[in-house]
Amino acid sequence: MSHILETFFKPKTIAVVGASKNTTKIGHAALKNILISDYECKIYPINPKEKEILGVKCYKKVTQVPGHIDLVIVSVPAKIVPQIMRDCTQKKVKNVIIISSGFSEVGNQELEDELKTIIEKSNMRVLGPNVMGYKNASDGLDASFVYGRAREGNLSLISQSGALGIGMIHLANHEFVGISKIIGVGNKIDIDDDDLIDYFAQDPDTKVVGLYIEAVKDGRKFMNSIKKCKKPVLVVKAGKSKAGARATASHTGSMAGSDKIYDAAIKQAGGIRCRDIVELFDRARALAGQPPAQGNRIGIITNGGGIGILLTDACEENGLVVPKLSSKTYKKIDKILPDIVKPNNPIDLTGDAGFYRYEASTRALLEDPNIDGIIVASVHGGYARPVEFTGAILKMIRERKLHEEFKKPILAAWVGGKEFEDLVWDLKSAGVPIYPSSWRIARSMMALYLEGQRLKREKGDI
Repeated sequence: MSHILETFFKPKTIAVVGASKNTTKIGHAALKNILISDYECKIYPINPKEKEILGVKCYKKVTQVPGHIDLVIVSVPAKIVPQIMRDCTQKKVKNVIIISSGFSEVGNQELEDELKTIIEKSNMRVLGPNVMGYKNASDGLDASFVYGRAREGNLSLISQSGALGIGMIHLANHEFVGISKIIGVGNKIDIDDDDLIDYFAQDPDTKVVGLYIEAVKDGRKFMNSIKKCKKPVLVVKAGKSKAGARATASHTGSMAGSDKIYDAAIKQAGGIRCRDIVELFDRARALAGQPPAQGNRIGIITNGGGIGILLTDACEENGLVVPKLSSKTYKKIDKILPDIVKPNNPIDLTGDAGFYRYEASTRALLEDPNIDGIIVASVHGGYARPVEFTGAILKMIRERKLHEEFKKPILAAWVGGKEFEDLVWDLKSAGVPIYPSSWRIARSMMALYLEGQRLKREKGDI
C-alpha cells in the first residue's frame, strides 16, 4: 500500500497559483523550476490576468482546471490564500504547498487559524505556509521556487528554515553529499516532521534522514516516528540557548522548549543529535557510505605521530575507545613497520609511508576481531605521495565487499593542501568519508557506533 504522501512527492498533475510572467515573482520561479525539471507531469499555471505563461496555457482559477490535481503550489499574498484553499477544497485537490508567508511567523495567528479550519474540513495534505517547497532529486522534480540543483543521493533532509534548507543544497553539493529529497516545513500547519519521517522510512530512495528543527508540535508523535524508522535519523535541534530560543520564536513562531527534554527524547527514540549542519552532513556521509560499527573500539593508522594523538584524544572524548593492539595484530604490523618504530594504536607508519604500509596495516585491522572501526589518516609531509594513501584505502574498500568478516567502517582523515584536495574527491565519490579535522571524524565514527547499537537493540541483541 502506497504512503499517503506518495502523490505529494510524485504528482502527475501540478497547478501553480500565482504563476507570473514577471521574472522577479516567486510564482514565476516556481513554474519555471517545474518546467525545467526532468520529470513528466501535467502543468497548469493559474493567473486570472494571463492567457499563457512560459508557453503553457493559463487558467483563471483552480476550479477551472480539467481533471484532478495532485499538487497545488500557492504563491500569492497571505490574505488571498484562504480563498485559494477553499477553491482547492471544492476541486478535491490532494496536496497543497503554501509558499506564501505572512502568517503566525509575523504574529498573524488569526489568518493561519482560518487556514487550519479549511484544512480540517477537507482531505487535503498541506505543507507550509512560509516554505520553499521541496526538491525531489531522486525523481528529478523541483517543486520549489529556489535556484539550485541537488546532487542525487540517498540523504533526505527536512528543514524548518527555508533559507537554511536552500543553503543545505549548495553545501551538500560542495561536500559531495547526495540528496534524495529536501523539503522545507515552515509553520507546519498540517504536514509535520513526523509525517515526513514516516514517508522517508519507507522511501526506497532514502537511506538516511536528516532534520533541522526549531520546535515540534507533537513530541510523542515525533518520537514515535523516529523510533519506528528503520533508518538512521540525524537531528539538528536549534534554540538551545536562551537567546537562540528567543530567535526561534521570532523566526517561525515556534516555542523552542527545554533543550534537555529534546536531547533526552531524541536519544530515547534512537535518533542521533548533531551540533550543526556540517556535522549532520559529516555523519550522513559516514552512515550512507559505510557499514555501522559493531562496537566502539577504534584502530587508527597514520603517517605522523601528532595527528595520531589528536585523533586518539578526539575518539576518547566522544565515547570511543582506542585499545592496545592484540598480540596477533602486533606481530603483523611489526613486519610492516621500519625498525625505527614499534607497533602501537595509533599505528604510526612514519612519514615515508606509501601504498604497501597503508594497505597492509588497514588489512590487519580489518582482520582483527578486537577492532570495530578504522580511521586512516595522512599528513602531507613531503616524503610520500598522497595518491598512495588514497589508493590503499580504495583497495581495502573493494576487499571489504568480498569478505563478510571485513564489515567494518573505514573513515579517512587528511592534513594538507591542494594536491590532497583532488584525491579527497576520489574517496568521497567512492563513498569513503574523509575529513580535515580529528574532531569531525571522531563524531562521525561515533554516529556509526550509535547506529550499530540501535540496530542491535532492534534485533534484541542488547
